[in-house]
Amino acid sequence: MTTSSTAATARPAPAPATVEEAETAWLAAQTLPDPEQAIRALLHPDCVVVHSAVGHIHGADDWLRYAGRLGRTSQVDTYDVTVQEFGGSAVVSCLQEMRVAFVPELTPFVIQAAVSRVWVEAASGGWQLAHMQLARRLPPG
Repeated sequence: MTTSSTAATARPAPAPATVEEAETAWLAAQTLPDPEQAIRALLHPDCVVVHSAVGHIHGADDWLRYAGRLGRTSQVDTYDVTVQEFGGSAVVSCLQEMRVAFVPELTPFVIQAAVSRVWVEAASGGWQLAHMQLARRLPPG
């Protein structure tokens, strides 16, 4: 009997080398058909996410479960992005617009949020997300 050793020898992808690469990877991961593994690879083990209209505070695992129940995100756009680096950490602030299919048969729902992401340099090199806060934003008008 032969077995594949791919799963046993697979190594996680290295953390992105720059904050800009980390942001690009984060946004791309959101729109994957099954994003959990790609998102988890970018999260610091002690990551905290503060989100939703009622102010949920979740660790990495709880947030991934919550996000997995929402529905597929088909598009994420960011505007007014600022990046400030402070040694081994960086703060990214932006306005973010996501299209989420809460009900697959319907047109995706647009969610706008003011977002702050705090990236830290990983011990093994590269950048990991340590904190994210999303505050829902009402559409202009």
